[in-house]
Amino acid sequence: MIPEMIPEHSNLKSKDRISHAPYNFIPLPEKVVTVDSNVDQDAYSTNQEEHTIHTGYIECKMTTETPLYIRCPMSTSFFSEHGDKKFYELDVDRKNERARFFHLENKNCPVIPGSSLRGMVRTLVEIAGYGKMQWVSDKNLVYRAVGDTSSLGDYYRTKLLGKNKINDTETNKENKNNVKYFFDYPSANVRAGYLKKKGSNWYIQPARKINGETFVHIEYNVAQTVNCGKRNFKQGYNKKDIVEIFINPPRNRVVPKRSNKNLALELAVVHEESYISQNKKEGFEKAVIVRSGHMGGKTEKHMHCAIYEADPDEELILIPNQIRSLYSEDKDISRGIPSRPLTEDGDPLFYLVDENENLVFFGPTMMFRLPYDESIISFVPEELRKEDEIDIAEAIFGYTHEKNSLAGRISFTDARVESAKDGIWLTKEPIHPKILSSPKPTCFQHYLVQDSKQNHNPNNKFELAHYATPSNETVIRGHKMYWNRGEVDLKDIKELDDENIENSKSHTKIRPIKPGITFSFRIYFENLRDFELGAILWVLTIPGKKETEYRHKLGMGKPYGMGTVKILSELYKTQRTERYQKLFEKDSWFEAVQKVPEESRNSLIKTFEEYVLVQIKYNTEVNSFSEIKRIEMLLKMMEWEEPSTKLTEYLQINEFRQRPVLPDPLNIRSTMKQKN
Repeated sequence: MIPEMIPEHSNLKSKDRISHAPYNFIPLPEKVVTVDSNVDQDAYSTNQEEHTIHTGYIECKMTTETPLYIRCPMSTSFFSEHGDKKFYELDVDRKNERARFFHLENKNCPVIPGSSLRGMVRTLVEIAGYGKMQWVSDKNLVYRAVGDTSSLGDYYRTKLLGKNKINDTETNKENKNNVKYFFDYPSANVRAGYLKKKGSNWYIQPARKINGETFVHIEYNVAQTVNCGKRNFKQGYNKKDIVEIFINPPRNRVVPKRSNKNLALELAVVHEESYISQNKKEGFEKAVIVRSGHMGGKTEKHMHCAIYEADPDEELILIPNQIRSLYSEDKDISRGIPSRPLTEDGDPLFYLVDENENLVFFGPTMMFRLPYDESIISFVPEELRKEDEIDIAEAIFGYTHEKNSLAGRISFTDARVESAKDGIWLTKEPIHPKILSSPKPTCFQHYLVQDSKQNHNPNNKFELAHYATPSNETVIRGHKMYWNRGEVDLKDIKELDDENIENSKSHTKIRPIKPGITFSFRIYFENLRDFELGAILWVLTIPGKKETEYRHKLGMGKPYGMGTVKILSELYKTQRTERYQKLFEKDSWFEAVQKVPEESRNSLIKTFEEYVLVQIKYNTEVNSFSEIKRIEMLLKMMEWEEPSTKLTEYLQINEFRQRPVLPDPLNIRSTMKQKN
């Protein structure tokens, strides 16, 4: 019986729900193909157990098909002088120095480091060899979904506002406006306080609770009477955004009229000018307004929050190191809109507690970013990441586990230029590339499997699986890979808007090499079993359809088609018996190597394929290894001609709102026809 991918991504039927991206995913393996025992690395026999043992090297010629760039690391002197500076803080000469291609002796002679080649080959061995999925973050993602109209938005609002009260019978009796959504704003578990430093620890000092509230809302027009107006949300925060005031505390919550007729919010609000003052008055309580700005949307924001002063009688709430670190890391991620940092003693803040009064998270605004309950690694089944099992990639490349380790039996030389008929560099001087989007796993409709069998229908944004979905209902999509995009020109890479560059803190500089540059490198191996050597040959050769050309990818700029390379390889084996019969041959060491004929090479590849097929129980169900659906997806991603430029571009900002779902690699062409 053919094992099923569990869960398996469901492709879309609705053309309006189809997403596009320069990347896609190779699904998780149904099971891990393991290696039972390791080769005795100190033995030099040609046979161990039932496997033939191979030692030798693979001679590789690699030609760039599109521009390629691998950044050179900082020199020791550069790092000591400029290592703490952002790229935009460097002067022009230093920026150009950082733009250099990786090199060793000569800055004008590019080198591709063996570590980059090793990483590329190992990743492909892990995929094709049904290896473990272990290089996944164990940290919790942090998200914000205030106006999100998908299932995630519902989940987020429930966390901070509670459940939709429109479903409550008692609430419905009083609901005369027939709204669809009725929330507390916020729920009783959202409170306000102040950051407090004590020794090496950070705490939250809760604000005073007055009439059941630690903070209230203030209409913009009311706040203007105490010189607290709107703020430009694109500008950075400063001390002027925290305004000390006195207010007459609202006695209870009310439901103000809204322009959105479908939404009702019950909140404590100051909506009269006489209830706010810059000076102390009888019956008034001290508070601070935390100014925030409108971030877009049809309905403009019209209220600030005002936090009552700290309550010295309330017990301090310890911020655990894990929560503090998670906040700090998320705070430092650039999102194009400044956020008020919580770094100093006394900074006003908002926080959420659970039903047991334990701190969940905190932030600078009432609707702050929240961590998911589970980390990304929890969406990888445990059987696919067992440390005590050894997969093919670990057996070849080695590993370091908590309890033991194993040295690898393979090494890569740096790749050196062999020929460059028309010059090496794409441009005479470094260029500013277009800004590359960083990976965003929070885009769950791309990064998580949407399985209709688990009631996560990709055609319905309200049913999508996200990172708060039970991990038995969804998994991560798998190994991320970028499409090849055919020939790539300078205009596809270079930022053409000079004004955008001048005012940018995000642009960098690079100096890529041209297409048509040939490099050579070697892969040395020692004591590899036949199926292990076959795995290396498989990923170098990519034995898919005969009429289809395949390419590998290296370096930066993959989303724009950079880094596509063609690899040709020849296998040489050491003849162990002959090797030790003499030391020298002419002026060099006697290596006793012999080129392996194509037929023998193909036999090794076949041995690898059969080794995998036997363990995953596919050998009686398909005619060849390349017909396995998962391997078909890998081959599709490595094809030289991409499906369609339009369907391998990033989504625009306005396209994200509907949470369109990315089809699997085998369904990109069919969706292209569907859209057209």
